Amino acid sequence: ELTYSDIIILVIDISDSQLELKKKFASCMRTLDELGVKKEKIIYTLNKSDLMREDQINYKKELLNLIENEKVISVSSKTGENIKELKKLIENILINQNPYRYKKNEQKGVTEKFGN
Repeated sequence: ELTYSDIIILVIDISDSQLELKKKFASCMRTLDELGVKKEKIIYTLNKSDLMREDQINYKKELLNLIENEKVISVSSKTGENIKELKKLIENILINQNPYRYKKNEQKGVTEKFGN
């Protein structure tokens, strides 16, 4: 099902140690690659950002070679930080991937479907 999905949200525990972070990330990416998932479909969601400073998050982004990636967002599922921005990113990607399927007048439906 992953190969047929429009978007894949890869949730990364950014509070993991460097070793654990790199190991888990490499394992996920290897599995997605083996399944034939296109990297362009992936949104890298760095969860637990409330536990870290911005410079620490940026350092870990560098470790994962995600610093220049436009589809990386730091969130906190606990506090709700950047959840609206994540939803907006999803909405924009869906609209850009298939503008005929997700017309401007349907944006409201996308927002309602994914919540506030």
